[in-house]
This record gives sequence, structure tokens and C-alpha cells, in this order.
Amino acid sequence: MGEIPRNSLRRWLFTTNHKDIGILYLVTSLYFLVAAGALALLVRIQLTYPNMGFLTASAYNQAITVHGVVMLLWFLSPIAFALANYIVPLQIGARDLAFPRLNAMSYWLLLFGGLIAALGFFTPGGAIDTGWTVYAPLNTAKYSPQPGITLAGAGLLLLMASVTLSTVNFLVTIFRMRVKGLSLLKMPMFTWGILLTVFLMLLAFPPFAAAVLMLASDRILGTVYFLAPEGGALLWTHLLWFFGHPEVYILLFPALFALGDVLVTFTKRPIYGKKIVIAAAIAGSVLSLMVWGHHMFTTGINPVWRKIMTVLTETISIPFGVIILAYILTLVGGRIRLRTPMLFALGSIALFIIGGITGVFNSSVAIDYGVRGTYWIVGHFHFTLVGGATTALVAAIYYWWPKMSGRMFSEKLGKLHFTIYMIGYLILYLPMHALVDMPRRVYTYPAGYGWELNNLLATIGAFIFALSWPIFFLILYKSLRSGEPAGNNPWGGWSLEWLTKSPPPPHNYDGEPVVDDSGTIRITTLPTNGGHAYHEHYSPWPITISLAAFLIFLGAILFLPVAVAGLLLLVASVVGLAKEGLAEKFKIPEAPEGARWPFTQVEKVKLGVWMFLYSEAVLFGSLIGSYVFVRLNSAAWPAPGEVLSITNGAVNTFILLTSSLTAVLALASVRVGNQTGLKAGLLATFILGLAFLLNKAVEWNEIFQHGFTFSSGLPAAAFYITTGAHGAHVAAGLVVLAYIIAKAFKGGYTRENHSTVEYFGLYWHFVDIVWVFLFPLFYLI
Repeated sequence: MGEIPRNSLRRWLFTTNHKDIGILYLVTSLYFLVAAGALALLVRIQLTYPNMGFLTASAYNQAITVHGVVMLLWFLSPIAFALANYIVPLQIGARDLAFPRLNAMSYWLLLFGGLIAALGFFTPGGAIDTGWTVYAPLNTAKYSPQPGITLAGAGLLLLMASVTLSTVNFLVTIFRMRVKGLSLLKMPMFTWGILLTVFLMLLAFPPFAAAVLMLASDRILGTVYFLAPEGGALLWTHLLWFFGHPEVYILLFPALFALGDVLVTFTKRPIYGKKIVIAAAIAGSVLSLMVWGHHMFTTGINPVWRKIMTVLTETISIPFGVIILAYILTLVGGRIRLRTPMLFALGSIALFIIGGITGVFNSSVAIDYGVRGTYWIVGHFHFTLVGGATTALVAAIYYWWPKMSGRMFSEKLGKLHFTIYMIGYLILYLPMHALVDMPRRVYTYPAGYGWELNNLLATIGAFIFALSWPIFFLILYKSLRSGEPAGNNPWGGWSLEWLTKSPPPPHNYDGEPVVDDSGTIRITTLPTNGGHAYHEHYSPWPITISLAAFLIFLGAILFLPVAVAGLLLLVASVVGLAKEGLAEKFKIPEAPEGARWPFTQVEKVKLGVWMFLYSEAVLFGSLIGSYVFVRLNSAAWPAPGEVLSITNGAVNTFILLTSSLTAVLALASVRVGNQTGLKAGLLATFILGLAFLLNKAVEWNEIFQHGFTFSSGLPAAAFYITTGAHGAHVAAGLVVLAYIIAKAFKGGYTRENHSTVEYFGLYWHFVDIVWVFLFPLFYLI
């Protein structure tokens, strides 16, 4: 494609450079912050006085729901990954992220996901209005028929596709692309925070993706997963909170660990007990996956289960107490410089301590029964996620802004911003803890309950807090326009990003970064283009594929011809991407020998495939687990052979397992240089995969004709959703296989270079293994 001018629109649409993508994430997340913040102000105006008529009940419910969903998923997480995209490769001495085009696609999927969710405001019935937890069965078409909820579900699915791509990309980048000498323990705190975050994402997002997939099926196809009492509210709640509680730490870890880097720089001291801090964070990560049940104390779950969750919830406070204590001890005796990033860092620590303390109370079943669903909970999680996470990320933006922009900002305005921010924040959220008896999900309230003063204070605080954000934007704008040149290291930072220019060149470093045994960092004098001579930095296909997905979802929900246009665009884009792959425009040689433990012997694409399959295993585990949940709770279920043909299932099992054999034969052939065997094995695998899908289509048509439709009940819902998801994975595998076959016929694989065939085989065998579980579950038991 050649070089594109730096300020060209085409640059921003087609870029794959990690620094550009980071800036796109930053601008997008701040846009969603403004949108969701405006909705929050509408909510606060409505609650200022009793019996206010500023918003109708419907408008209030839409505003509060979209505010919550957007703030959590389209502001707070993306703004952390804006910094991660820009800073993590610099901190580990990498040239870019491991998979540049996937990185670009993850951004565009996130953007289009947010846009399709926001389109609900312009549809009959308005946007999603169920509350941000979207509890069943209120989320089903029976009780909420407006398309806005379905559009929000489509947005969430695009978001979770974005998350999957990002998690794989960052895991591979951090494990495989660290410079020589940079062991895991020597990595900066922020990179550690991102590493823990993406591990949690890999585990926590797939269950929620399964829940949203089932909800979309209920709303579009008419299945009844969340309408039937055997599934319904309890199944949704399990899946939601298995994602929802780790999501708190997914939002916290980048912020808390960015604080670590800020503290080191502005105290001139290393983090006190860094190894203990990392160990505590790992323990907190593991525990976060085990405490979802404390959100379900009032759902009637087993009392023994409630006791276990109480203990685990109290236990999880310990690792985070260790982290905060280590940060406080880092401050003790340090040469503290109260510059703007440090002020926000200190403010974040103070606010997070309050949020943590109020959270510990909620581990008690008795207290939880009293405060669940009140403004005490609203105050608690805002102190945690706004006070702890958002404030820390503002500190991080100020900290790395000179590196990203090459310009300094006004310290006077920065301190004014901090002052107004903290005053507004405390006036806004502290009174909420006093509203411990006020329900949180009401759009108005009667006079005489003593809630008036605290609601008035919260609204005043909301407008003061909102005023701080235009000051923040003004500071960044003035910095870009007229800020003093920053130099390479204006703060006296110690990590690798401060050794390169501000802003960094396209190849990041004019030399090779090295970390010696003592932890000292330096840049070699040997010039390097960082591999940038080997590939272009622009590709149109990430944005067009993401746009196609947007149109397909939009058309399926609102107007079918739009979906057809999206499908055509998807086909054209996939073909274009395949041609780009055949031309090897993005082929990047392995970086110079670096620190790659614990995956020293695993090539980066192979590691990426394994990480992706790990996520997919959790997704199918969630779908199968949901099937088991409703099956065990159902009094009646079709007997084996009553609806589904055991013969049909057995034939498909034979076909799919045979296709695994032919994939193995293709790999064995290319390893000995047998090109004929390679082509024959690949073609046979493709034909068998296609035969599986055709046989599955025939089976679906037959059982449909006999009345076993999408809306026939839970057995039908479980069968169609789970086997449909599996069939979609088979179809996706065939698309990739078609590319591999085309390359094979061009002589693209040799005895020495055939890794793509091997990695495809890993995916194909995984798909076959999933069917090995589905066949007995649906056909034999």
C-alpha cells in the first residue's frame, strides 16, 4: 500500500501500528466517557428532588442502563488498553504487538460494537433499559420487545470478539517479544497489570459471551433459554457474575499497576516488596474467579454455598490490602514530588481504600441482605471503579502523555483539575453511603424519607465532577498546541519507554534495547528498523471486516438486506485479507533472541493459537455447562432417539473424526516433502468438513419438519445453540482451510516451512474434540 501521510484520514482508518491504535482507543474511550457521563447527569437531575418529572420512567431506565454498560465496557476497559497498546510494547522493547492486523481489528470491533449498541436510542421503544445487569427474564422479548436490547446484545458480542483478539495478542506479545534480559519479574508494574488483566479476560469473558449468545438466540430465533424456569434468571445470574466479578479486577489491575510505575518515578524508590505485590495480585486473580456467588446471596442459593462465598469474599480483600500497603510503604521515606500524575495517584489510593473497606461489609450475608439493591452498593462500586480505577488511569495518562505527545502540559491547570475532580467526586459519592435505605433502581421517590439532602448533594457533586473533565481535555489540547518539548525522559522514569524519543519513532527504538543482569537498561548503538522493513503498517481489511460484522448484526435485527450487504462485504474482505496473507505483506521475522520464558520453545503464532483455543474451551464449557444446568433442573427431557437420530449423530462423528485423520496425514506428508500427500490431505479434510455441515443442515431441516423448532422448549434451545455454535466453528475452519489449500497449490509449504498447516490442525482437532462431547450429550444420554 506504500506510505500514507501521517495526518491522512487513510492513516487512521488503515493503520496497524500499536501507537496509532493506542491513540484511537484513547480518543474513542474518552468519547464514550462523555456520552455516558452526560447520561449520568440526566440521572442525577432526575433524582435531585422527590417526585421529579425531568425524565420519564422509560427514559430514566434507558439512561441508567446505557450509562452503566458504556462506562464499564466502552470507557474504563478501553482507556486502559489505550495505554496498554501504546506503552506495553515500549516497556518490553518490542517493535509492535505480535499480530498488528488483529490489533487493528480488535479496535474496530470495539468501536462498531459501541455504535450498534447506541443505535438503540433511535429505534422504537428506545435503547436497552433493563439495568446494566440485564437480568432474565426481563431481558427476553416477551417482557422487553424493543430492538434496542437486541442491538445492545449484538454490540456486546462484537466487543467480546474484540476482547478475544486483544487477549491473545497481548499474551503472545508479553511472553514472546520481551528484550533480552527482561525476565517476567523485571517487567514494569504496568505490563504486569496488563498480563494479569488479559489472563482474567481469557477466562471471564467467554461465559458472558455464551450468555449473550443464548440471549440473542432467544430474542432473534425464539429459543427459550431465559424464559423457561429451569434456566431463566438463575442461569443468567451465574453466567453474568462469573464474568462480572472478575471484570472488577480486569478494570482495576491496569490502573493499580500503572500506579506502581507512577510511584516509582515520583518517589525515586522501587516498589516495596515487588515480588510480594505480584504474588498477591496473582492470588487475587485466582480468587476473583471464585467469588461470583456473593452477588447471589438473595437468589436463594444453598446456605452452605453462601458461607463459602462469604469466606472467599473476605479472603480476596487480603491480596489487595497487601498491594495498597506495599504502595504506602513505597511512599514512606521516598523523595515525593507532587506533580500532577502523583497527585492523582495519591488520590486514587485514598479513594480505593474507602471503596475496599465498604466492600468488605458486603461479604456478610446478613449485611448484604440489607444493603443489596440500595445506594450503599452504588457508592461502594463507584469508589472502587471511579475512585480507584478511573482516577489512577487519569494519573497514568498524565504520566505517559509527554511520551505520547512529545509535549509537556500545564502543571497549574493539572493541579486545578485535580482539586475540582476530588471535590466533585467526594460530594457526589460520599452521600450515597448515607442513602443505605434508598432503593437504587427507582426513577423517583416520595418526600419524607430523609433522602432529599443527600440526593441534592450528590447532584451538585456530579456537576462539579463533570466540570473537571473539560479542564482535562483543555489541558491535553493546550499541550498538543503549545506545550514545551518533553524530551525523552521528563519525569526521570526508569523503564524502557523513557529511553526512546518522545513521541517514539515508528520502529520504537533507534537501536536494540537490552536489560542486563542487574536490571540496568540501555540501548545498543546498533541501528535497527525493528523489523519494519519487512511489512507494511496499513491494511484496509481490519476495518472492513469489522464493518461487515456490524452490518450483518444490524441487518439481522432491523432490516435483512443490510445483513446481505454485510455478508458480501465480509466475503470480499476475507478474500482481500487472504491475498494480503499470500503476498506475505505482514510477515515479520522473529525478534532477536530475548526473554521468552516460560514459552521459550513455542513459536508466537502457535502460542497465539493455544491461547485462543484456551478461550474457546471456556466458551464451549459454558455452553455445555448451561445445557447440563437446565437438563438437571428439568423434569422431562426427550429420550435418546426420540427426536434426534442416533445414526445421524454417529455418521457426523465418523465424518469429523476422519477429517482429523486426514489433517494429520496432510501434516505428515509436508514434513517429508510430499506435496501430493499434503494437497490430498487438505482437500479431503475440506470435503469431510463440508460433508459434516451438509449432513447437519439436513438433520436440522428434518427435525424442523417434525416440529422440533427453535421455540419448542429447552431441549431444542440447548441443541440448536450449542451445536449451532460448533457448526459455526467448523465453517470458520473451512474458510481458513480454503486459504491454506490455495497457498499449498502455490507451493507455499515446504518441509522446512509448514507451520500454518500444523497450527490449523490444532484448531481442527479442538473442534472435533468438542463434538466428541456433544454427540453423547445430545444423542445418547
